[in-house]
Amino acid sequence: CSRSFFFSFFPPRQRSSRIRCKTNTAAAMPGDAGVTTTSRRPADTKLKQQKLPAWKPLMTTRTVLPTLFGVGIVFLAIGIALVVASQSVKEREIEYTYCTNSAGQVCADQINSTSAFGTCQCAIPVTLDEGFDNSETFIYYALENYYQNHRRYVKSRWDPQLRGKSVSGGADCSPLQDNLGKPIAPCGLAANSLFNDTIQLQKCPTSAVCTSGAPVSLTGKNIAWDSDRDTKFQNPDDMACDGSYWGATTKPPNWPVPACELGVEQTGSAWTPTYGSSGIGYENEDFIVWMRTAALPNFRKLYRRVVSTLSNGQYVLVINYNYPVTVFDGKKKVVISTVSWMGGENLFLGVMYIVVAVLCLGVGVFFVLFQRYKGRQLGDERFLRWDHD
Repeated sequence: CSRSFFFSFFPPRQRSSRIRCKTNTAAAMPGDAGVTTTSRRPADTKLKQQKLPAWKPLMTTRTVLPTLFGVGIVFLAIGIALVVASQSVKEREIEYTYCTNSAGQVCADQINSTSAFGTCQCAIPVTLDEGFDNSETFIYYALENYYQNHRRYVKSRWDPQLRGKSVSGGADCSPLQDNLGKPIAPCGLAANSLFNDTIQLQKCPTSAVCTSGAPVSLTGKNIAWDSDRDTKFQNPDDMACDGSYWGATTKPPNWPVPACELGVEQTGSAWTPTYGSSGIGYENEDFIVWMRTAALPNFRKLYRRVVSTLSNGQYVLVINYNYPVTVFDGKKKVVISTVSWMGGENLFLGVMYIVVAVLCLGVGVFFVLFQRYKGRQLGDERFLRWDHD
């Protein structure tokens, strides 16, 4: 049988003698009895012989121009609707990276200077006059220069443990897999770095700036995705802190309380009903929101929902500053925002739709003018050439 181009340069070894070439006796010439020849002809089917029916569109002005103008008009309408919806969102952003306490000390410096679990409280006056009283309002915390998308950070978790099916974490949790001979629950870098600042919004009694006021009712219920709450995060059957599950584990090094006390009223904990936290243990929604890692280094996560509407006036943000970010040049912000039918504020999507619409309409206009002044009839015989000179 014939050899391929590859074998002509690289002779096969001894074991290649097992290779058999496919022969086709039907291809032998009449009278050549017993002679077999190799046939590389594909099977006589429509697919292999490229005889399937096909349709090739003919690009003409009657087909191209309506498509361009149709896409342009539709995209322009969608883009304008998205921009209008984005501009209807009311949003207020307050940075508190270097806020100070009542004694004038910078909380960031105070937190960085101590290794023990401590807190620093700062009060930030906020004037709301954007009209938040017309729609539901949400409070987010925002972090900048925080790379939750690092491969090792994203990988450092153990999903069977977060579903309450496993006491110990897998090798992916390294280097925070166990401590002092006990498995860490929940294990991994993502869980250990859980955000633990507390944010309270209070309404000042008068229009003057204040340092405390009447607390605004906030709730942390239903701030996580339904799929996360119902499927990905589940508590073990035994929820006793000294039971068969939690008693055999230890808390993450950076946590002030064990996981079984998340969402339980506890001194020193940032995840208690006092601060609107909802859910206990692995089902705590503050924990679930944090564990859904962000794709970009600058991100925001939902912290609380405002139960009632916010009227215009003077407010104060009372923040227990626990989470250090200045060591990696990060920033922390509180974002008070409403939403529209398309979600939060996002001008980019609407602008991109408008840009594509303008391009389509511009190209369409160009083709119309070109066809008007320099066009020709399709199949005009004057443009045919019979010579090859």
